[in-house]
Amino acid sequence: MNKYFTQISNPLISGFFLHLLRNIISVIYNMLGKNDIIEFFEDDGLLARYYPGYEFRKSQLDMALAVFENLQNKKHIFIEAPTGIGKSFAYLVPAIYYAKESGKKALISTHTINLQEQLIHKDIPVLKEILPVEFKPALLKGKNNYLCPNRLSIALKKSNSLFESEEKKILEKIYMWASETQDGTISDLDFKIDHNVWSYVCAEHGICTSKTCGPVETTKCFFQKAKHKIAGADVIVMNHHLFFTLFHLNMREDSEGYLFHNDFVIFDEGHTLEAVASEHISPSISREAIKYQLNRLYNPRSKRGFLSTYPLLLNIIPDIDEMHYNVNLFFKEIRDILFTGYNSEKTAVRVFEKNIVKNYLKDGFKKLTTHLKELIRFSKSSLEENQLNDFIMRFAEFGIVIDEFLELKNIENDYVYWVELYSRKPNSNVSLCCSPVDISDFFRRYLFKKNNSCLLTSATLSISKSFDYFKNRLGGETANELKLPTQFDFENQVKIYIPKNIPPPQSDNSRNYIENLRDWIYYFINKTGGKALVLFTNSYLLRTVKEEINLLNRNNELEILIQEPGISRKNLLEKFKSEINSVLFGLDSFWHGIDVPGESLSNLIITRLPFQVPDHPLIQAKLEYIERNGGNSFMEFSLPEAVFKFRQGIGRLIRSKNDTGIIVILDSRIIGKSYGRHFINSIDKCPVILIDENNMEIPIS
Repeated sequence: MNKYFTQISNPLISGFFLHLLRNIISVIYNMLGKNDIIEFFEDDGLLARYYPGYEFRKSQLDMALAVFENLQNKKHIFIEAPTGIGKSFAYLVPAIYYAKESGKKALISTHTINLQEQLIHKDIPVLKEILPVEFKPALLKGKNNYLCPNRLSIALKKSNSLFESEEKKILEKIYMWASETQDGTISDLDFKIDHNVWSYVCAEHGICTSKTCGPVETTKCFFQKAKHKIAGADVIVMNHHLFFTLFHLNMREDSEGYLFHNDFVIFDEGHTLEAVASEHISPSISREAIKYQLNRLYNPRSKRGFLSTYPLLLNIIPDIDEMHYNVNLFFKEIRDILFTGYNSEKTAVRVFEKNIVKNYLKDGFKKLTTHLKELIRFSKSSLEENQLNDFIMRFAEFGIVIDEFLELKNIENDYVYWVELYSRKPNSNVSLCCSPVDISDFFRRYLFKKNNSCLLTSATLSISKSFDYFKNRLGGETANELKLPTQFDFENQVKIYIPKNIPPPQSDNSRNYIENLRDWIYYFINKTGGKALVLFTNSYLLRTVKEEINLLNRNNELEILIQEPGISRKNLLEKFKSEINSVLFGLDSFWHGIDVPGESLSNLIITRLPFQVPDHPLIQAKLEYIERNGGNSFMEFSLPEAVFKFRQGIGRLIRSKNDTGIIVILDSRIIGKSYGRHFINSIDKCPVILIDENNMEIPIS
């Protein structure tokens, strides 16, 4: 459209008429864009011609038009799009039309790899084939996803000084793969990769540059090629973590665009945005992260590492040995001080006092970086020099982050500080963590800024039909909103069962509670002959109930799968899908983001309303923040968060128009407490049945 404005800019035409003419052309383009979108989705439109048996979905068209209108008007919007609407086409089509019309880039950010792959390998190829406009898509991955041919060449030459024998075998496989791969990314590998080996051959920020890898016309560098492709793309797909990594480098309040000049962003799976952004605003640091980088530099035990072929190595080995010793001592001292007495059974403890230990790592990092700077003159290439500078930067950053943590640098700005253990095992990893309690101002200033478009969509963004909770948490109060109705007939596809006399959750060690939970779960999984997903809120209860149900299930009539450490979530889910009569006991990650259409999931059992236990430092700090500012922490945080997760769990059951099933809620608080109605009111209307002590069914709605 802008090219036409340029052509009509004539000094003979008055400013008034030029302005009027621009507005008329803008309106015409807006109408044409809307007509194109309507034509795409209507009964006999482009999509219907491509897919035999296509059924028009009004909600899909409503969403597409809302996306287009907000892009045209440079507005922000929250869109709740339940499963079955076809939301990816509903935002991709208007985004493509608007990107081509305006010359802007469309950034599509997702949380999961599965959705990324669906967009890149399924949805976008279909649109490339049937849309009447040509557009260039690209997948943007983090730099260290790409193989660096130059670093691979160096690693092969130095393999004896860098790798153990098994690692050398993996390096040889990478070398063979490098001659065949098309995109050179780690996801293209068809064999198991060792993280340490990959760290020596992948592209790295600050190490691999256009100077080291050559111009795009002649380079063999996979990252440089991908970067060039992205520069010419109209639609760029990425994940939330990468978005905020890049966004953090160039965020501005007054800029038009986010990652590129003049772009707009659509966040799918937008309900995960707050947690991801918080990680990037204040990243954590752990003992093992520091030791990993020290070992990459030089591992005293194996006598291998980046520095193993450098002169003056004997001068630096004592420093590295000393750092290893001090890192272990430093984190052990923190653990010994915080995780004792009342806190001895916890895995996360909040820090209120400054300088709980002395930072004797600071001088060690400084000494180490000084020695590394002296080695730069021995570098044989720009790549090696960049690698040394990267180590120098990393160790300097470690020193700063630890210093700022011990000083509780931002505690006056409502940041919370805590130390977290990977497990209660004596030598488990220890992390120093920090996070802003309220992230809304960050989003308000940098994402939901004027003259830009930030669109969030997810199957769950509202609570009790209101977007207020989520919009306030993300600082998107001025954004528009659209809540689309479900495409499913919940009234006829779902029944909810609630045992009337089950005791409310008290203590996980309550024998009466555990026995009731066990008996009701066993009753309902037999009612449907398996085909059940049982959602728990803590691992102790999951393991205890599983063991007790095994005693009732002595003849193994039902195969019971259980989520536990070391078992792949993906493999567990695939087995649950294929073994139609199985039962899956799952924890937090199974409450959202899984898709099991069909008979395999006909029974969803929620063992407890998913209130967060307020013993984690970050949750404690959020509750305190609300109360300190005159709010009600239960009504403004605890309850909405529980309802939100409840909705996500409920959403696992019905994934298509042909699905039917039951939902079982084994928490009497949903009918015995006044706040229980918020849970029931948050889901689509369907029959609710109470079951009394004699197993009599009593319909209540």
